[in-house]
Amino acid sequence: MSGAARAEATLLEAAPGAARQEIVALLGNPNSGKTTLFNALTDSRAHVANYPGVTVEHREALVALGGGQTARLVDLPGTYSLVPRAEDEAVALNGLLGRLPGTPRPSVIIAVVDATNLERNLYLVAVLRELGLPVIVALTMMDTVEADGTTIDVARLAKELGTKVVAVAAARGQGVKELREAIAAQQSVPPVPAHEPPVNASPEIIALGQRVADELGLAGDAASIGLWAVALNAGATNAVQFSEPVRGLLSRIDGAGIIERAVASRYARIAAWHIAVTQQRAPDALTRSERLTARIDSFALNRFLGPLILVTIFGALFQTLFAGIKPVMDAIQDGMHGLGIHVAQLLPARMPLLRSLVIDGVIAGVGNVVVFVPQIVVLFLFLGLLEDSGYLARAAFLLDRVLSRVGLHGRAFVPMLSGFACAVPAILAARTIENRRDRLVTILVTPLISCSARLPVYGLMIATVFATRAPVLGFIQVGTIVMISMYALSITAALCMAALFKRTLLATAPSPFVLELPPYRRPRLRALTRHVWSKVSRFLIDAGTIILAITILLWALFNFPRSAKLEADYADAKLTLAPAPDAGERDSQLAALEAKFAKQRLEQSVAGRLGHAIEPALRPFGWDWKVGVGLIASFAAREVLVSTLGLVYGLGQGAEDHPESLQDAMRDDRDEAGRPVHTPLSGLSLMVFFVLAMQCASTLATVRRETGSWRWPAFQFAYMLALALGGSFIVYQGGRWLGFT
Repeated sequence: MSGAARAEATLLEAAPGAARQEIVALLGNPNSGKTTLFNALTDSRAHVANYPGVTVEHREALVALGGGQTARLVDLPGTYSLVPRAEDEAVALNGLLGRLPGTPRPSVIIAVVDATNLERNLYLVAVLRELGLPVIVALTMMDTVEADGTTIDVARLAKELGTKVVAVAAARGQGVKELREAIAAQQSVPPVPAHEPPVNASPEIIALGQRVADELGLAGDAASIGLWAVALNAGATNAVQFSEPVRGLLSRIDGAGIIERAVASRYARIAAWHIAVTQQRAPDALTRSERLTARIDSFALNRFLGPLILVTIFGALFQTLFAGIKPVMDAIQDGMHGLGIHVAQLLPARMPLLRSLVIDGVIAGVGNVVVFVPQIVVLFLFLGLLEDSGYLARAAFLLDRVLSRVGLHGRAFVPMLSGFACAVPAILAARTIENRRDRLVTILVTPLISCSARLPVYGLMIATVFATRAPVLGFIQVGTIVMISMYALSITAALCMAALFKRTLLATAPSPFVLELPPYRRPRLRALTRHVWSKVSRFLIDAGTIILAITILLWALFNFPRSAKLEADYADAKLTLAPAPDAGERDSQLAALEAKFAKQRLEQSVAGRLGHAIEPALRPFGWDWKVGVGLIASFAAREVLVSTLGLVYGLGQGAEDHPESLQDAMRDDRDEAGRPVHTPLSGLSLMVFFVLAMQCASTLATVRRETGSWRWPAFQFAYMLALALGGSFIVYQGGRWLGFT
């Protein structure tokens, strides 16, 4: 649990009446309106954290019930049933049973039911009732149902279910007050009796149910609980840890046939409820929303038009992320640069180290964080619009056939494609994948996609070692072929590693692709704005602190130890500078002098010494110590390689603004034998390294934030480093073996 979450939990415990505070769980199918209802009940005053010991997010907040009474509302992950197939669903089940650390068993469960998909949503309610759990049904999307001319008899539905049902339109605040009152009332009275079992159960199943009921504290019918335990035992996940006696009973029961009959009987019962409470329409009649959905889907899911529409929509998104938002990001970078200049004028010149710490460490670290904010805002705003409108599910449906061949989920398309702009928002976009293992695979391979930060590296090396090469076929530039090859390598590596992970480290049992295609709806901009702000603020707080710390650490590596003799020589050199005829010439002389001594400082620093120390290990890849220093610095951000090489070659911090001089310096660089240090083969080897390596502190910090531990980012860094070194070695040594120089 994050520090913010622990602080919030402390506040919850310290709140007035905390000793009497009850737990209320919010449960429902994905896309049922659960998030909107949570926001309406809590006025969005929530914190988000991982459950202790697991990496699935949950949100919780205090909900006011009236009369000074409050309850702790816990938003459980969305699930379709109480027989989990993924970790998120297992967390939801254990939350209901009070088996999550720090979250007691809820005294009330609010089952969120989408009124536009009544039959499918009621399945979860039926199982909750069979287990004897205290349930209140919140019937959402009622405004959409009414707009379609359909009526639902809420009182009759409550009678059929045997529990309280409250109709709500959370986005407009309708029914929220009544739901709060129902929660308060439910806490003061015992739950009504549970439903009868869906089918007749054998004595063995009844005996099993009695044992499970005692073990888990369930109040339902023993036969129903026994049938549920059998279904749970047959599932793919070990969601509930049963005792040895229960496992012994389960091992003696073959429940395949009875589970199917129970599911069929349950759906038959739900169909009867639906008929009883819904005004009947002609069998071929469609509601207004159904007609609109069918009309749009005739284009969106068309065999030929569907992919074209998909490419157009996401092309617009990534054009915005890659080019449209660039002026805003440039403005932020210019603002941070201007802030650094202003702060430098305020700090005393006699304290250069302090000035460097504040400007190159703190301000640069903050800049490395806030520069991503425009991309994250645009990405989550766009994805939120697509998710709320219903189109994102269609995009996943269209792409699943292609991505499933390498074991990826259809929703992995969005993060992988956005990885071409930046891996940070791309990894955040993986939250749309419900299954944790599929989400982890996507997070692990997305940084292999060639992001925009690699472009300065590609550009520098292509201009340095390939620009003088004759065009292929007389008109195709070699640099064009190399650039396309780098992007092709990144895509191939991502797909191959995804296939490998899905078959080894994160293998899961094959399962059919089940995806709900919700009706098209108008997005709620107010709720969407809250959602985007929540994501941005959490990124700034959680990932930003890690990025800032890493930036300051790298600053220290490049500035220590300090040589008193070198600083004295620098001071003397400034005093003995020849007089210049004008101020501009004087500034140029000072800049050249500063660049010269900056190079010497860097060579004497920890980073410079590391570069020299690792040079023997770098030679098999075609690199020298200067490239080694650049590799160390580029861990902060890949594009830092250019400015670092500028320092190493004595060109100062502005080398990225005048790349021609850096290219010339690198092109003219020779080793002791007089041979060029940078050749097409060594340049290609370096570009392959940057394609495959995790040279980005911001990305690692984001992966840490999304996975909830350092284990996965450490593994990701290690496997990508091994891949990068292996690829570079093969390119350089293989090229030499083939006779290239």
